[in-house]
Amino acid sequence: LNDKAIALKVSNSKIDGHIQQLDFQSHSLLQDVKKVGPNLKDVRLKLNRNWIPVWLKKPTDFRPTTKMPNFRLSDQQIRAISAYIWQSGFKDPLPKQNPGNAEHGKELFETRGCMACHSIGEGDQMQGGTFAANLEKKDIGPEDYAKKGLPYVFDLEHSQCPNDGHELQVQNMTVMPSLRLSVPDAQDIATYLISQKQQEPSSYPDAAFMEDPNLREEGKKWVRHFGCAGCHEISGFADEGRIGTELTAEGSKPIERLDFALYTEPAQRGTGKDPITNPEDLQRLPEGPAKGQWYDHKGFFEHKLAEPDVYDKGKIKSETEVLRMPNPHLTKDQIRSLTTLLLGSEETSLPASYQYKPGDARHDIQEGWWIVKKYNCMACHQFIPGQSTTLMGMTRYQDPDWKEQLPPKLLTEGARVDPEWLRRFLSNPSLSENDTNRNGVRSYLKVRMPTFSFSENELRKLVRFFQALSQQPMPYIPERVPTLTAKENDMARSLFSSTAAPCLKCHATGDPQHDKIATAPNFLLAKERLKPDWVERWIVDPQAISPGTSMPSGLFKRENNHWVFAGPTPPSFQGYEADHTKLLVDYIFQLTPEEQRRVAAAMGHTRASSNPPAGKRKATATSSSASQRTAPGGGSR
Repeated sequence: LNDKAIALKVSNSKIDGHIQQLDFQSHSLLQDVKKVGPNLKDVRLKLNRNWIPVWLKKPTDFRPTTKMPNFRLSDQQIRAISAYIWQSGFKDPLPKQNPGNAEHGKELFETRGCMACHSIGEGDQMQGGTFAANLEKKDIGPEDYAKKGLPYVFDLEHSQCPNDGHELQVQNMTVMPSLRLSVPDAQDIATYLISQKQQEPSSYPDAAFMEDPNLREEGKKWVRHFGCAGCHEISGFADEGRIGTELTAEGSKPIERLDFALYTEPAQRGTGKDPITNPEDLQRLPEGPAKGQWYDHKGFFEHKLAEPDVYDKGKIKSETEVLRMPNPHLTKDQIRSLTTLLLGSEETSLPASYQYKPGDARHDIQEGWWIVKKYNCMACHQFIPGQSTTLMGMTRYQDPDWKEQLPPKLLTEGARVDPEWLRRFLSNPSLSENDTNRNGVRSYLKVRMPTFSFSENELRKLVRFFQALSQQPMPYIPERVPTLTAKENDMARSLFSSTAAPCLKCHATGDPQHDKIATAPNFLLAKERLKPDWVERWIVDPQAISPGTSMPSGLFKRENNHWVFAGPTPPSFQGYEADHTKLLVDYIFQLTPEEQRRVAAAMGHTRASSNPPAGKRKATATSSSASQRTAPGGGSR
């Protein structure tokens, strides 16, 4: 009986352990969930009241590149929806901000990375990305925390419920990251953006009706009817679901269940004019107006996507009965792609073992691509050869001097960096707890690697994605780097400081004067950040790893089945039969601040930083000079 009691106690402890694991997994679960549109809870704090009805009338008239579709709202629906959104928004006033320097704000907006997602200008003058806007239940309250003597703070560090101790869900519904701007820099950018307004707010018709409380309930009805909460955070709709049709097996739906409405017979016979009469929508059809029979899934999908309310034509319906799908103003290619997707979205009779659901590294790649697309990472970084980024296409980066300012390529990121370091970097790209207004790896870049609100699940998937994309094993077991003898250290130093390959000429050292003209990262974090085998392959043939890199090739040549330095070497190298590449890599991975300072002084640089690198695993004192520390091996170098 005693054994059974002990066994039961052990079983209970396993259950407790399982609950702890579930709490850990759920810690940032809702961080995965993002909304396509902006948060509408703070419209009163950021939007001009009179502009909202103008926007709802037809969003593309104000911003042609917007993702917001046209809902074909009546004037009364616009009035009611505007009133509800406005009245349900936060009412607390924002603190007053001092005007900034618009000229400096323009420079920051164009160089810090904002334009990878946002754009400025219109038509042929538009510069930047189209991912984001063109910038022309009872809640737990303070009393619950007070009962437990806890501060009323709720974030990822204070995410346990005061009542039962289990994890609460922290949500951050926007994909927009933080560029870790200083207050003056943020004021300058805001001042610049305000200066871009094309008309004064006073030019919009007065929308005083939005304060009318009698419109609130009607507006709430239409917000729910049109599914606005599917894309936006809206007060009172936290638990609202999506209103659209399930499309997982849409391609398998019997043709009879696709409602061609009054165009069933014309579509079957291929007679009469195309039902789409709006010239703008008609030109969206991938193959132009229908010239024959189009009574099939392809014809239905293409017409529905080109003009979503086409199958309402000729019918008399009430406001709540008309088709709700808005017009997203898709291009021909987008309609063709979406139609292909829907046609392929079919139920299958094949057993699960025949379906493509990889459980190996291919699954990690699949999941990683979703996150890369979700956060628009490809606007700044190149993941595959030949892929263009948004920044590459900007006028500023056509200047040869500015090409060195492009964000690093990530072609072999998984093979290059330690996965544990990568996880820490993605969590905090500044690599500093105190000085976050900086780039942690490449301090010389004006464009800023931002801080994204990645969940722990997304961080894990991204790390595994990069490892899988570079065909690296998981888990990663770091390679042991042998300690150099005094003679080997002197030999390696001669390679590191050789005039034929002056490493510190381009790489940052921590000296502010030198780092102003640096074009490659500091070596001091190599042992924490990089993989030795990758560094050796990199210094032998950098063009094979990152085509177009400014890292010079031809530094080493093959002799007697060994890699030897192509430049002059001192007499001490006579009789040395090991690879010079391996010798140099081992030296770099054991480089100390004192050694780097000594070499920099010998090469004529003023000084190199003597502080320990930022981001070390062991606790170290952080200073302002240490905060400028960078690490080697990124993108172009």
